[in-house]
Amino acid sequence: MQINHIETKNLGIVSTVKVDDFILQYNEGVQKFLRDNHLAMGDAWVESVGEKLYNFQGKNDEGDLLGSSTDMGVAIATFCPEIPLIRGKQLLEVYRQAGNRNPFGNVYVDFGVAVIGSPKTNSVQAQIILDGLKSRGIEVKEGRVLDFAQLRLVANKDYGLAYKIADDVSSDNVSLVSTYPFAYIGKNGLFGACLIRFCHWDAGFVGFAGSGDGGRVVRYDAEGVARASVKPKVEDLVSKLGRDFAKRF
Repeated sequence: MQINHIETKNLGIVSTVKVDDFILQYNEGVQKFLRDNHLAMGDAWVESVGEKLYNFQGKNDEGDLLGSSTDMGVAIATFCPEIPLIRGKQLLEVYRQAGNRNPFGNVYVDFGVAVIGSPKTNSVQAQIILDGLKSRGIEVKEGRVLDFAQLRLVANKDYGLAYKIADDVSSDNVSLVSTYPFAYIGKNGLFGACLIRFCHWDAGFVGFAGSGDGGRVVRYDAEGVARASVKPKVEDLVSKLGRDFAKRF
């Protein structure tokens, strides 16, 4: 699904991410991430994290990627930065222009995380985000929301995965929780932020790996900028040829 001209100042196109847009590069990024951390984290960590990052539910007849989770959203931002994942304020503008409704209908759209209060829920992950904000001189106040594009995936021995703040994040581009019409907001910790189905905003998800076929990954392509897709690298193609060859025997 595609929606044209959503912003009043910076016109662009909002659309659901297609499987062909990124899947080969995503797979390569996940595999490298698992390999790079395997020795330090162990087999159980690889199996657990692999399940979390490969938790998409396939595609529909239009080629839309089915499924979405906070972990996978941050992973796409980390491994496939060419895909311009929609930011919270852009999603809010789409929502308002659609008459305060989810323009994609009966689906959910994850877009970031909310850090609120003291680090109790998802405490380790929350503390990493809080430390990142503090190092940039950003006050948490009533709570902050970071878009997927502002986060990067990191390995964690105890919790499997955590997120760090991207290098280009500053006090000028981190939204307050009050920016959004959240119907529910978690208390003291780190939570997933999402537009749920028709018109409900939520900043209280405690599980970052959950994914269902009602989830959609959404992108925002600015007007006048060539639509980005991630092509497989030469190494991917060579590996595929090798695997196809080996299947003959």
